[in-house]
Amino acid sequence: MYWAFISYSSSDVASAKWLQRALERYRVPRHMVGRATPVGPAPPSLRPIFRDRTDLPADADLKARIDAALEGSAYLIVICSPLAAASRWVNEEITRFRELHGRERILAVIVGGDPVNAMESCFPPALLSHASEGGTARFEPIAADLRPGGDGRRLVRLKLVAGMLGAGLDELIRRDDRRRQRRLVGITVASVAGMAMMGALAAAALWGRNEAQRQRAHAEGLIEFMLTDLRKRLEPGGHLDLMDGAGRQALKYYEAQSPGALDAASLARRARALRLVGEIRLQRGDLNDALNSFEQASATTAELLDRAPKDGAMIFNHAQNVFWVGEIARQRGDSKRAESSFRDYLALAERLVSLDPGNDEWRAEVDYAQNSLGVVLLQEGRAAEATAAFRQDLAIAQVLAQRHPDDVGRQLSLGQAHAWLADALQRQGRLAETRAHREAELALYDTVLAKDPTLRQAKFSVIVARQTLGRLAMIQGDLQAALSNFIDCVARGEALLVNERENMDLTSVVAIAQVDLGDAQLAAGRTEAARSAQQRAAALLAAALAHDSSVALWRYYNDCARLLEAALRARGGEHEDALRIDQELISHQEQSKDAVPSTDRLWLLERARLQVGDDLAALGRMNEARAAWSAIADSLKRPLDSYEPRLLLVLKVADQRLAREPDLLLVTQRLDAMSRPQGPR
Repeated sequence: MYWAFISYSSSDVASAKWLQRALERYRVPRHMVGRATPVGPAPPSLRPIFRDRTDLPADADLKARIDAALEGSAYLIVICSPLAAASRWVNEEITRFRELHGRERILAVIVGGDPVNAMESCFPPALLSHASEGGTARFEPIAADLRPGGDGRRLVRLKLVAGMLGAGLDELIRRDDRRRQRRLVGITVASVAGMAMMGALAAAALWGRNEAQRQRAHAEGLIEFMLTDLRKRLEPGGHLDLMDGAGRQALKYYEAQSPGALDAASLARRARALRLVGEIRLQRGDLNDALNSFEQASATTAELLDRAPKDGAMIFNHAQNVFWVGEIARQRGDSKRAESSFRDYLALAERLVSLDPGNDEWRAEVDYAQNSLGVVLLQEGRAAEATAAFRQDLAIAQVLAQRHPDDVGRQLSLGQAHAWLADALQRQGRLAETRAHREAELALYDTVLAKDPTLRQAKFSVIVARQTLGRLAMIQGDLQAALSNFIDCVARGEALLVNERENMDLTSVVAIAQVDLGDAQLAAGRTEAARSAQQRAAALLAAALAHDSSVALWRYYNDCARLLEAALRARGGEHEDALRIDQELISHQEQSKDAVPSTDRLWLLERARLQVGDDLAALGRMNEARAAWSAIADSLKRPLDSYEPRLLLVLKVADQRLAREPDLLLVTQRLDAMSRPQGPR
């Protein structure tokens, strides 16, 4: 019956009248008429639009008529202002429409309220909440902005039309631009006929300049929408292709502009678009293209920062680009450049806090910078230094999470702080502390997932935490607990991959979880299950390395998968093939300069040597086998306290093969000590 029902406070009647006229006069583009929309085929126009003052007779039963109009309306448009937020009738109309049609068909237009915190000052309570499992959850609507300095009337109308037709806003803007241009051209031609040539040329020049300025303002507004509201909608679902398209469209616009014509705000927006494209390319594993985007963005923000060295927003934007340049260096194995970039990032973050010590957003940047620095230190084998950085990271994250208990991002950051500190402690053999931090991390994720089961970042982090607990169980000889954790990891990861096949970071994490599962299955005597896990891991890593073979961690994971393949071949009696693979891995690790954690690389090397000894023994070459096992002990001539647990396990097995009882006793005692509670060092 109605395409939309306009809900508003009586104080906003002027805005409601304009909106009704603007929507009813809008002509749907001819090529879109009949196209499927969320509520049926698109009509030639959006008539009628219900507004109570024009559509209700004076003697009507108002409640019944309004209820019928709500039931017969495809969409509800809420005009949001402080008085609308306080209006009982507006709130009831929203509640009733949501009961009838759900919240997906509710659109919002802001006409007044605090520009800094519009959500609290102008949105009715029914618009901000929705029923969820276990109670009521907060819903943050994305609204068109009709306030001075907002979207402007034209963009507001097109945003609402796009929402109702299920069409792309960009498509409607281009179509509307063409209509306006045709109309303006017609007006110009008619004017020229009645004017002198010089006057016509002057008018056309003035019109062209004003039109260009107006179109640029609209384009910049659209780009801002793509970089903020649209990204906020797409990112939780992992829609890399759509976000990539938004970023590329923004860059195409700026490529068509003269660099000298861009002001500081446009340059900053261009840098943000470059960063968005870089982040997506990084997730897809395209490190070269990602680095190019981040370096361009960093050069721009560095120039802007030179112009305004005390501008907090400029410092913040430049810090983000500095971080990403360092992160790619870390993934590439360039630890020196990574550490330098992360120390610059930390200095920028501390500069932000010095400008405004009470700004928690900026204090969080110090948290992230300490974490980034700790990661690269851990990668270089500097576990004690990394632990110090991660402890500072955790301290800040705990304060921020306590101050903002309802902020999911703060809770997730606290979980990651626990995770990285656990990794640094594990490298030092402090297993009890490692487990405590991982369990604290999982408790946080359980809490946030109970509120929002779709939260992708939390689901991803659960996989990594469970994997660590599985490895701890393997170290401590609890094979059933290890299998349980690894099976859980793989199931969760594969479920995420269904919708994120282009996400190479996720692909690599699922691959190494499959390798760990295969190791545990092999230890449990389930050879076929182990082989299935190894083959899946190999396929996933082949896909990742096809995207970018320069990622050091993916190459390391691939060697882990090949190590499992060699063990499986040996279990099947193919000792010659197993020996060949193990020897290739040893050669590769001895020559490798990849910046994966040094203890991980050493573990892989010594585990391959252990398997070589076993391969040789199975082939009857006992002297060579004993030499291989002895080489493990000879290459690890450091105090036992400096070993991480997995290295000690390899050493223990080698000593068992050689029947070296005194050495074996020392290793066993150290492994037992690692499992006992320990205080901070």
